[in-house]
Amino acid sequence: MHLSLEPIGIITKVANKSEILIYSDFEQVIRNIVSKIGEGAEKGQKLLVVHKNNNQKQVDGHQVQVTKATLLERKGNLLTISKIEANEDSVIDVRLDLTA
Repeated sequence: MHLSLEPIGIITKVANKSEILIYSDFEQVIRNIVSKIGEGAEKGQKLLVVHKNNNQKQVDGHQVQVTKATLLERKGNLLTISKIEANEDSVIDVRLDLTA
């Protein structure tokens, strides 16, 4: 089954971290996370990041990957997270990891 998913942001590598820029049309995702954990309590939260893997070696270009990450900092709609194996990947969703 093939689904067409609209990206809500992009992941980029920065030094020993990664950054997720959530597009302004999807700022509700950030508000949902903040409403569940409280303003200012974001640092150290465990996240699940669903992203399209842009790995060129992958045969099927329709695969998504779910990666666990730790939120290091949030400035508006820019999330700085622990380093993950993704660069220039399209973000499909960001959720709190409730199993952490």
